[in-house]
Amino acid sequence: MLQIGTIILRERQRMNITQETLAAHCQVTKASVSKWEKGQSYPDITLLPKLAAYFDITVDELLHYEQEISKQTIQDLYNDFSQKFGKAPFSQVFEEVENQVKTHYHHPSLLLQMSVLMLNHYQLAEDSASILNKITQWLERIRQVSDDVWVLRQVNSLQASVALMQENPQKTLELLDGVIQPSIGDELVLATAYEQVGNTEEATRAIQVMMYQSVLQLVGSSPIYLRLTASKHASFNETIRRIDGLIDLYELKNLHPNMCIQFYVSVAQAAAKEQNRELLYCYLTKYVDVCIYNLWPIALRGDDYFYLLEDWLEQLDLGKNSLRNDEIIKQSILEFMEAPFFETYQRDEEMRALKKKLQWGLEGK
Repeated sequence: MLQIGTIILRERQRMNITQETLAAHCQVTKASVSKWEKGQSYPDITLLPKLAAYFDITVDELLHYEQEISKQTIQDLYNDFSQKFGKAPFSQVFEEVENQVKTHYHHPSLLLQMSVLMLNHYQLAEDSASILNKITQWLERIRQVSDDVWVLRQVNSLQASVALMQENPQKTLELLDGVIQPSIGDELVLATAYEQVGNTEEATRAIQVMMYQSVLQLVGSSPIYLRLTASKHASFNETIRRIDGLIDLYELKNLHPNMCIQFYVSVAQAAAKEQNRELLYCYLTKYVDVCIYNLWPIALRGDDYFYLLEDWLEQLDLGKNSLRNDEIIKQSILEFMEAPFFETYQRDEEMRALKKKLQWGLEGK
């Protein structure tokens, strides 16, 4: 559909000018501008260059004709590109991604998910820095075209992550300044409201989602905490004990195996650095076993305890599917065992046996 009215409204608000000001510039009435913005009429064709120049955009951008694109279509595009990255040359697939972005340059949801896509695959590029710069451009574009609070929060978080990847931690700190605030507890209020109107299932779902995310955040924060406490052996060992307990208690190897993998990887790295072979091979064994027996098929899921998660997971922007192609994931799993911090252990019999088990175990997955 023709989006000119929406674009005029957006650009006018961006420039913080009134309808009267724009009308005076175009030598039309305020009522005419109001009708443009409401989609009740279009500007005269002779005004288009004048409007575009005033807003500092091209006439093509002003007239941008954009087909509606559904959430399911965006998911399908993401999954299609993700699969292609595992099979076709990076430059070829990225060109297709860019074409989609150009076609839907006013669609914040597509821009957001294509940014997530490239953050998960930029390392495949010969010039990864240029891809990060492109992602930054897309995220800035979202800030221009969207006023959705949740979308803009995600944009801010992604920009902070990109800044870290660009080795600019100061930018990350600026973007996330003030993020650490006490939890408001909206989920508890929501669940109580559902309970009071007699909707027990939705009340239960709200609590399950809150508990699920809280457990994942706790386990997900452990790799950084292990790094920070590596020199404090009591805290380091206690963190391992507690996270192992959570993994067993909530059966996370089946519920969210990737979260377990990140924890096992962190412990193994720390153990290698400290030359603690017993701890190293204990957690490399856990890593190999989860990668073989629990990870596949890769998808977000609930279980017998979190039995109301499915609908909520389906409603996520990218659904339950993996963010990367299976073949790329297998490659990264195998490459971890060859990481530089394991160099001095490569001739160990235990290391060779685990690598062989992992390679054979991933066959056919």
